[in-house]
Amino acid sequence: MDFVLQALAWILMIGIISVLVIVHECGHFLVARLFGFQTPVFGIGLPVGPFVVVGHKWGTQFRIHAALLGGYVAIPELGDESQHDKDAYGVELQPFKKFPIWQRALVAFAGVGFNILFAYLIMFMMLVIQGNPKTQVEVQQLFAKNPIAKNAGVKPGDRILSIDDYKVETTPETVKFLEEHKAQQVTLHMLRNDQPLDIKVTTNGEGKIGMVLNQKVIGYEKIDKSLPEIAVIAFNRLCELTNGMIQALGMIGKGIAAWVASGGKPAVGPDTTVGPGDVHGILAVMKLGSDIAKEQDWNQLSLFTILISMDLAIINLIPWPALDGGHLAFMAVEAVRGRPMGEKAQGEIFRWGLISLLVLMVVIMVNDVTALMQGKLDLKKAREERAGPQDKSDTGTAPPSTGTAPSAGTAPAAGTAPSAGTAPAASTTPAAGTAPAAGTAPAAGTTPAAGTTPATGTTPAAGSTPAAGTTPGADSAPPASPAPNQK
Repeated sequence: MDFVLQALAWILMIGIISVLVIVHECGHFLVARLFGFQTPVFGIGLPVGPFVVVGHKWGTQFRIHAALLGGYVAIPELGDESQHDKDAYGVELQPFKKFPIWQRALVAFAGVGFNILFAYLIMFMMLVIQGNPKTQVEVQQLFAKNPIAKNAGVKPGDRILSIDDYKVETTPETVKFLEEHKAQQVTLHMLRNDQPLDIKVTTNGEGKIGMVLNQKVIGYEKIDKSLPEIAVIAFNRLCELTNGMIQALGMIGKGIAAWVASGGKPAVGPDTTVGPGDVHGILAVMKLGSDIAKEQDWNQLSLFTILISMDLAIINLIPWPALDGGHLAFMAVEAVRGRPMGEKAQGEIFRWGLISLLVLMVVIMVNDVTALMQGKLDLKKAREERAGPQDKSDTGTAPPSTGTAPSAGTAPAAGTAPSAGTAPAASTTPAAGTAPAAGTAPAAGTTPAAGTTPATGTTPAAGSTPAAGTTPGADSAPPASPAPNQK
């Protein structure tokens, strides 16, 4: 039975990622059609192997490929006239048109825009249908290296209701209060086995007392506001989530830069903990997402979907050749110069950019397979590794995080499941190498002409997510460490 549930969970994750990529490509397709761009091919699945033509409409051949993960759309007029080659698409093309920069930019951005809109709609529907999650902060584990809480009598499973006179309902609230009271005595007002309990502790110089915390969802309360007001709440939460993801992306960049600067030696410091070996992609996301799906926690799975969609949007805006951001960068140069970049220069930039993405794809796949074989993508094991050595006779084993939830706009520890309005856990972002950048041509295996967009299917799955459990957390709650992914 466990095997069947796991298999169904993987199938569900494949479906979710495919839907998100198709949503992205539908953005390109619909806006391109609105402005009159040609869209000779729209494919569902990876553009490799056999395919079935399921229809022909608006000058577009719709295909379903055997590899159903993902999708793509070909928009030759995002490039230049060198792409006006029917042999590259397998369908007849109309005379080539030159579109203004603003229209081409909107088509290139449309995929990102649709991913953002899709994430927002899920967030809005969650608030309308479920309401606000009501949470309690629970002590998940105790640190043996910082035994302040343990020595004071705190035990795993205790629920923190307030600290002194300050009511806490989220992990970040708890962490923030303790960090604001460094080297001070505070009183933890808690529940243990539903019985009230007060314990006095004195924080260390960093405002920590040696706990790993979870947020436990104990129910939902209806939001007594109008739909427009709920829409604003959903927007604000999505903004908070996105801000956390961008900050985490910066942390990852710093970590890798420090690794390179040190000549591959392990870096030190809170912002330099990620190296190339910790970068993961689609396989890691599939594993972590399928674990959430297997537990049938639909709230967590919905948030997971939001995080993937937003991550897909963020990474595609990076100004790197073969990504949507790369198209926008070339257009920005064209707008400043008053003419397009030279075909030779653009072709070289694209070629080396594509090579770098292919190399990154190989590194990421090796990391994913290695982490999967070593069990680093297991949620429970990741939490135990994050917490460090424990006194098992006192603390026991950390409970699973199903139903736990860090607060809105924050990021749970590596390997944990996100909750309503939170940023993703480490390794929660897919490397969506299933969808070529807008304007890619399905000439798989060919070398793109100078100044053209890449062949369909050549965009790698260059995700860059730290391995679960690799991000060292603060004493009382791990820091945000969500990560990017690749289209």
